[in-house]
Amino acid sequence: MTPQELRNALESVEAPRILVVGDIMLDRYSWGAVERISPEAPIPVLRVLREDQRLGGAGNVMMNLSALGAEVLACGVLGGDEAGQVARALMAQRQIGTEGVVSSSNNTVLKHRMIAGHTHLLRMDVDPATGASSLEEQTLLQYLQATIPTVNAVLVSDYGKGGLSNSMLRTIAALGKTHSVPIIADPRRNADYGIYQDFMLIKPNRREAEFAVGFTLNDRESILRAAQHLKYQIGVEYVVISLDKEGLLLFQDPQNYQFIGAETQEVFDVVGAGDMVISVLAFMLAGGTPIEHAAYWSQLAASMEVQHVGVVSFTKSELLHRFEFGESSSKIVTLEQLCRYLPHQNLPVVFTNGYFNEISSGHLKFLHQLQSFKGFNVVGINSDRMIEAQKGHLPLLNERERALLLSAVEAVNRVVIFDEPNAEELILRMKPNIVVKGEHYRNQEIPEIDAIKTVGAKLEYLQEY
Repeated sequence: MTPQELRNALESVEAPRILVVGDIMLDRYSWGAVERISPEAPIPVLRVLREDQRLGGAGNVMMNLSALGAEVLACGVLGGDEAGQVARALMAQRQIGTEGVVSSSNNTVLKHRMIAGHTHLLRMDVDPATGASSLEEQTLLQYLQATIPTVNAVLVSDYGKGGLSNSMLRTIAALGKTHSVPIIADPRRNADYGIYQDFMLIKPNRREAEFAVGFTLNDRESILRAAQHLKYQIGVEYVVISLDKEGLLLFQDPQNYQFIGAETQEVFDVVGAGDMVISVLAFMLAGGTPIEHAAYWSQLAASMEVQHVGVVSFTKSELLHRFEFGESSSKIVTLEQLCRYLPHQNLPVVFTNGYFNEISSGHLKFLHQLQSFKGFNVVGINSDRMIEAQKGHLPLLNERERALLLSAVEAVNRVVIFDEPNAEELILRMKPNIVVKGEHYRNQEIPEIDAIKTVGAKLEYLQEY
């Protein structure tokens, strides 16, 4: 696989129609800080600073697919409680089709995570008392029979919460076979994966695979043995096993398999990595790309996922951005990635910007001084297009080369390329605590001064060399 082939594979996929069947959940996050221990018990007291709600379980997969640009149809069960109403509203915001979502008298599955900085303190789960009723299941089956022939792929997201019976799984497999629609599954933790017989692909993680085969996956030999066991036990075309920090295995048969390593330098949270793998696999396969290309992009997306606390979704352009700049340049981010990341770290955000063309020892000394603020240092650099517009010629070093050089500087935590005449939009979106300029700006008009005042940032000046 050449880089151009991989790039073309992702770029060629446009708005596939994908049906997601499974356990739809609501994820609730309480973000805050721990400053004391409770006087009532030896437990930390979380001072809540912010709360978020987003789709979880099969809903998280739907969010991922929607962000990538797929047309997403949902099939599952939601309670009529407050959590169910929120989940429906979130699906509506993402234009996810909900004709296949059945209302139930059961509770909606809710996972409430309480997080301080990068540390998960507690997760509170609310699960339904029983699975789908016979009437609810019949309604779901009727929807599946009518819908599966019209889609490019079906993704089964099975968390074992009762929304997917064995008879439903058999019906999905049969419909996929009849209508030549690929059926792929993120399976529940189960000792008998025969319930996914005749699917195109299953993607257990390491622990799920160990439970299914009955032995530990501690080296490549045992991983391959497990994949072969699952493939021939179930009758699927492919087995993909997520292997934590080791990446994943794509297995077709003993002569055709591939271990794909993870591409990440920082791991903050593994939550959502498995959902990301199955989401990108479904997106690519629904678009008709080769399985090897789909597996590569799935692992790259999962590597990006674990660099965030909580679950996030990525667009195609964000995947391509990471692909373009490579593993060694994980410091180089888009503005969207930066704005998602900054609220989850506890240091003051320090921002400076410039062309950084013909990078010199003076630039490096200036950047080194950023460490004096003891914060999280973000450097914005002008795009090639904007430099050409302002200077009348392209820079000596292109934006990729400048970003890579700056990302190697120890004092720099993140680099973002911007395509506006000045950094005003970055400051308004990032809301830094400190904005740093060179000393020669002290008596000059600063283009971003209104934005600096709006966000309440402190303006500091550093000596230039």
